[in-house]
Parts: sequence; C-alpha cells; structure tokens
Amino acid sequence: LILSEMGSDQDQWMLHHTSRLSDDIIVTKSQYDDFSIPCPWRNFEIIVDNRALYVNPGWMAELSTFFQEACYGGRENEPVVIEDVKYEEMLDFLRCITFCPQRKSITVQNVSHVMKLASKFDMRPVMARCEQYVARTAPTLDRHRLFQVTCAMSHCDPNSSTMSLLVDRLAGMKEDELNEMQFHQMPGDVVAEVYSHKMKRRTDRRKKFCCVM
Repeated sequence: LILSEMGSDQDQWMLHHTSRLSDDIIVTKSQYDDFSIPCPWRNFEIIVDNRALYVNPGWMAELSTFFQEACYGGRENEPVVIEDVKYEEMLDFLRCITFCPQRKSITVQNVSHVMKLASKFDMRPVMARCEQYVARTAPTLDRHRLFQVTCAMSHCDPNSSTMSLLVDRLAGMKEDELNEMQFHQMPGDVVAEVYSHKMKRRTDRRKKFCCVM
C-alpha cells in the first residue's frame, strides 16, 4: 500500500498501523489491530478494565442485539462500560470478530472466552462459529481443554448438539480422570448428564460382554 500524503483523520489512523520504508513509501503491517485509537469508521468507545477500545458501531450492531441498543439506542454518544470482562480477552474477542486487517481465527486457546463473550453480547453468528469449531475439534481436545470448553459451552448453550458431543467425550474418560475434574465450575444438570452417559456406556459394555459369553 503506497500513500503519498497523511493529512486526514483516516490517514493518521493508517500511519499508526504502518511502517515507513522511505519518505514516500509506507507499507501496512500484517497484524491485528489494538483498537486503541479512534478513526472515522471505528469511533464508538467501549471501556474495559478502565481502558478504551474503539469499534465500528454498525458492524457491532449487525452482530449483536446488545450493541444494537448500545450503539443506536439513544445514548450512542456515551461510551459503554463492559464489566466482568478482562481487557485482554475483550481485545482478543474483537480481533476474532473484526477484519483488522485480517480476522483472527477461533482456536483451542481462545474458543472458551470468545464463546462466553459471544453469549454475553448475544452474537449468534459468532457463537455459531465457535460451535462449529468445537464440533470439529472435540475428538482431539486434551482433558484440560475438553473440560474448559465444556464448562464454557454449558453456561452459553447447554442444549446444543455440540454440548451433547462434549458430554459424550467426558463420559468416555476413565473414572479417576473424571474425579480430578473441577465439576463445581459446571452446572449440576450437566455433571449429572456426564455420569448418566458414563453409566449407560458401562451398561452397554456389560450387555455386549454377556452376549459374547
């Protein structure tokens, strides 16, 4: 990307996100934005952990009923304070839902907090992306990640088909491995379902064994 002059607000924003090769050539870095500086298309302020992030109100409203109200509900000139959310997780979330300049992928490292925030802000398209990712990767998740993702899903969308897949995977674990899990972090009905699935697996195995005998 070659820019000759940097005069407008948009140009100043671009300058913050570019590196200079010479006096006349500026090349945009391929990196994720930090949303710390407002620009003409990202001018809606949200406050997380007493730090400002600037987002595109139209894009956020397209994704979220929460931001429809926040950005266009009559108080759009006031910043929105997001409570009970870590700044680092909110920043990562924005990178996963915004092309800045490229959209960050959903990964095993971030899917849990992206899912929680998608649920908090009622972002159904983002929640669907998370569930699709979990459905693809559930068979390969290690014990720690499996439990972490199941906890997040149990609070966000406990009735989804993806939740059933996660419960079934937990039920397939050994008894001593299950006993090490911090099930107090998970709703009681989900824990009960895990052990119900495990008992059913055990019963089915016994029936097969009896048939063989």
